[in-house]
Parts: sequence; C-alpha cells; structure tokens
Amino acid sequence: MSYVPPHLRNSAAGKTTTTPTINSKGAEHFSSKHTSRIPSLEKSSNGYSNSARRSSINYSLPNTVAVPDPTFPHWKPSERVLRLKSEQIEEIRLRLNVDVNVSPGSCPAPSPIESFPDMCLDASIMKDIEKHGYTAPTSIQAQAMPVALSGRDLLGCAETGSGKTAAFSIPMIQHCLAQQPLQRGDGPLALVLAPTRELAQQIEKEVTAFSMSLDSFKTAIVVGGTNISEQRSELRAGVHIVVATPGRLIDHLQQGNTSLSRIAFVVLDEADRMLDMGFEPQIREVMRNLPVKHQTLLFSATMPAEIEALAQDYLTNPVRIKVGKVSSPTANVSQILEKVPENDKIDRLLDLLVEEAAQAEKSGHPFPLTIVFVERKTKCDEVAEALTQQGLLATALHGGRSQNEREAALRDFRHGPINILVATDVASRGLDVTGVAHVINLDLPKTMEDYVHRIGRTGRAGSTGRATSFYTDRDMYLVAQIRRAIADIGSGNDVTIAMGKTARRKEREAAAAEKEAWSELSKLSLVGSTVNVEDKYRHMIAPSMIKKEGAADDAWDD
Repeated sequence: MSYVPPHLRNSAAGKTTTTPTINSKGAEHFSSKHTSRIPSLEKSSNGYSNSARRSSINYSLPNTVAVPDPTFPHWKPSERVLRLKSEQIEEIRLRLNVDVNVSPGSCPAPSPIESFPDMCLDASIMKDIEKHGYTAPTSIQAQAMPVALSGRDLLGCAETGSGKTAAFSIPMIQHCLAQQPLQRGDGPLALVLAPTRELAQQIEKEVTAFSMSLDSFKTAIVVGGTNISEQRSELRAGVHIVVATPGRLIDHLQQGNTSLSRIAFVVLDEADRMLDMGFEPQIREVMRNLPVKHQTLLFSATMPAEIEALAQDYLTNPVRIKVGKVSSPTANVSQILEKVPENDKIDRLLDLLVEEAAQAEKSGHPFPLTIVFVERKTKCDEVAEALTQQGLLATALHGGRSQNEREAALRDFRHGPINILVATDVASRGLDVTGVAHVINLDLPKTMEDYVHRIGRTGRAGSTGRATSFYTDRDMYLVAQIRRAIADIGSGNDVTIAMGKTARRKEREAAAAEKEAWSELSKLSLVGSTVNVEDKYRHMIAPSMIKKEGAADDAWDD
C-alpha cells in the first residue's frame, strides 16, 4: 500500500489485504495482521468520515501507476553450512554467546555463519566487505544476517558496539539488488528508522560503505536540522535506501516527496530509544501504510513491554536473537563511583583530566578519548569552556547547536584534534566512536537504562574502558542500583534492570517510598541499642546499622 498524505485521504478507497502462507523455508511470512484492528469505515457524502481519517487507517490511492511486486529470492548459504548438524549449530551459538528463539510451530532459525564467504552474498558486497576491513562476522552478524537473508522477521537485542548496523545493512543491500530497477520518482526499496540525526548519519555511512562497488546505487538520509529541499530532490529522483528519523520522514510523506509503495525491507533501529523520544505514533503511521509483503527487522538495546507490544503488532513469527548480557553495564568497563558536592564537580573534573593529560604526556601516549556527560545544554558549554581554558582540547555536543556545529564537533572528536567531548544525552546512544577510553558522568542520568547506554560508549567491540561517575545525595537510589549491578557482574550473575515506561514508573514509586522511609527513620526516637520501626519500614534497616542517634544519616551517606 502506498502512503497517502492526510490531505488526500478524503478521496482514497480502502483495500483488502491478504496474508500469504508460510512455506517450508519460512521465506513467505508476510502479514497484514495489523489490518485486523482496523474498524469498519463509515461513508459520508464526501468520502470517509472525519473520525475515520483521524484514526490514520491504511488507505491507498487509485492505481494510476503499476508498482512492481517485491522480489524475495530463495537464499541459501554454502553447502558446508547446510551440512551442519543441530548439535553443531548449538555449539556455535554457545561459543558466540547467542541465544535464539522462535515462535512455537515456526521453522527453526537459520544456522549462524562464521564467515562472510559462506553467506553467499553478491560479489560487489563481498568486495566492499573486504575493503571495509571485515574479516569475520561478529556474534550478532553471524546469526542475524542469515535470518535477514532468509526473509524472516527478526527481533534483535545486543550489547552496544556489537556490529548490528552491518548485520542489517548488508542483507538490506542484497535485498535491493534483487528488485526490479528503480524509475525516477520511485519510492525507496528499503527503509531504516532511527531515533537521532547522529545515529541516522552513522547508519547511512555504513550502508554507503557496503555499496560503494555498486553502480548507481543510491541512499538518502532524511533527518531534521538539514535542508529539506535537498532531501526532496534526492527522494524525487529515486533512491534505493532511505535512512530517516520518523518525524522528518512523515514530513516528506505528507508533502508527497516520496512513497512507501515499493518498500519491502524495514529496519527499526534503537527502537526503545525511538519510543522514549515519543516517536511511537510516527512509527505506527509508517508501519500501517507499508505494502502487505514486507520484511521487518527490529533492533533494540532493551526489551521493555512497549517494544514487545510493537513487535507483536508488526512482526510476523520473528526470530528472537539475544547476544551477551543485554541492558547491563558491561564487564569490560571498570566503573568508579565518586561522591562529589554539586558545587565542586567541575573543579574535580578539571583535576582529574589535567592529571590524565600530565600522565599521558609523561608516558608519551596521546590523551585518551573521553566523553563527559552533563545534564543541561548550558552546563555543557560551561564545562567545555572550562576545560579549554585549562589547555585541554574539548568541544560541546548538544541539541542546542546547529546541525553543522554538531557534525563538526563529532568530526573533530573522531579524527582530531579534539579528544574530550562534553555532551548531553544526545550522545548516549548511537554514537560510535572508535577508541573512546573513558566516560565521565559529571551528572548522573535519571535512570539505570540511560547509565548503561552512556558507559556503553567505551569498552566497545571487545576492548576495555573506564567509567567515572560523580554523585550527590540526590543520586543515591541510582547509585545503589549501579553498585548492585557491579557486584552482580563481579559474581558472574546476570543483571536485571528495570526497562521501559512501566518499569521506570515503578522505579520512581520505589524511590519515593524509600525517601519517605528515610524521612520517617530520621524522626524516630532511638533508645539505647534498639530501634522502634514500623513494619513497613523494617526492610530499610540493615543489620549492621549503628545503634545510636544519627545512625540513619550515617547509613545514607555511605
């Protein structure tokens, strides 16, 4: 179904969709199950009623131009991979630390493939893989690429820095090569939605890198903060792949600059972040208006209930892939928590980084790439200026800077001369800079989830890193969570972290209850070595608490 701008929907006619069956290989899995939730349409004298138009129901324009059906060629890996036995496949997954699940009654997931030649990719793509310097697939690539190449829907969850961009980019390019040629004005053949400009730019760069050897292969990046007329020209000329942020894509669809009529390969990247940023209505608007036959890949660093609901609505019998410990502070990042009064934070930061600069100079090594996270845009500029005055090479990255300024800041940080990036949470996800050695939380974030993503900027792709976090009394609830997570990692246990809107609401409620408990404890009259505590607060008292006046305050300051 082609996308119909709201102002044209009045004259549109509904169209009934069908659900193809699943074949023995699982390739024909396409579904229009979201149409089962569409209410009946009431006709008015001028077309459909206003209430129907407001519901963003899937409409289609009269067929004036024939749209070729998408091609989903039967893919198979090398004979060596096809000969693998089930116990060998499980052994490979165990070695790769990959967990794979399929819905009951679905075909088994394709085997993981540990070499690119065994994936039987197009020769041009293989040439660019070698040029890109890839020698062997990462864990997520080894399992996700065969799933995507086989035509199955995929729900992927992997640690940051795991190589998931290539895991969907390469199969997406392979898919585009199997389609009928683009004509001028054709909509894209594949679509990637991402939460931020920075991540979209990074994805588009990777897609371009793996399609360099392909003649006339076109990609377009559609994001806010840049010239919309240039994007309009690119889209109208016809492109194979669009990488977009949801809001700007909807703008172009409403203006008639592009169409969804030929899209058959869709990727939702960092889906949890898109939902956090309020993009769920735009995501659902796009997904409702896709052609019936399409393949969907959803990648998320976390799996809250909202992501599960999205997957339930728009993925058909997805293969679920989980790599490593997801949504937890990685074991290869050493984490330091340091209590610093609010007014002393910048001075302590300066001392820390000036000392590191001196040590680097003494050892003859370059200053380690460092990201400093702060809470507000104004403070971001203030800290960057203070570091610069100390002779350190720093720049600021936040939403208040123009797109050109943000791109320049990232370029200088990636390639020099800047080695300290002071940023708000705009850089906490999707920012992939090779060699970041140190992440400093000048201000801790509000949630454990955001903390995990911040420190995930270091220790990427198997390397080690450091994370230093300054905290005050107001951060004690999060600090307690971090300490528990660090202890769990040290003992080899899995880390369970609250995720999603529902989980965060429970976190806030628990934090409020804890604050109330400490308030009640501070009012208690302590007599001798015993403490009279109401039952509902008894869990707050540790056995090791000092049994004299002031015990509660001492415990809180720990």
